[in-house]
Amino acid sequence: MQEEKRLFSELAARRQMSESALALCAIRVLLHSEVPGLQPRNLPSGPAVDRITIRLRSGDRLAIQRRAAERRMKDSAYIAALVRGHVGANPPLTTRELAALKTAVSVLAAMGRLLARTARDARQAGILPGDLRQELGHTRTLVADLERRMHEFVRTALVAWEGRVG
Repeated sequence: MQEEKRLFSELAARRQMSESALALCAIRVLLHSEVPGLQPRNLPSGPAVDRITIRLRSGDRLAIQRRAAERRMKDSAYIAALVRGHVGANPPLTTRELAALKTAVSVLAAMGRLLARTARDARQAGILPGDLRQELGHTRTLVADLERRMHEFVRTALVAWEGRVG
């Protein structure tokens, strides 16, 4: 039981989701699989027959072998599972989506600069009450944190999608 709990926790962490969210996904798949004639996400069942050849970047094969071994899978089964997962449920961000996120990060950075300038100018003019100064400071902190998180998200998405940092 402890080993299963540990494996479940690790699986949730690898998928960057809470254990309860992962459990809900598993329950939904189980419920859908029990309905006659309905496969999860309407994916075809039966033996795999479609084939595709891909070229990997240097080091990718070793990483695939390591991750597949961690899950006690063959390399090809691991890759096929990844592809099915992305095609059926959670595809990586497209170039347009990444561009939109980059724009959002720029907007947040500009908002942070505007808030800082507004607070500074109002303070120098002596028209900034203490409670408003605190609220502006708190808002600037939140905007900066959101900007940082979105930047990290975009960076991670670029690494995952393109295999490099853009």
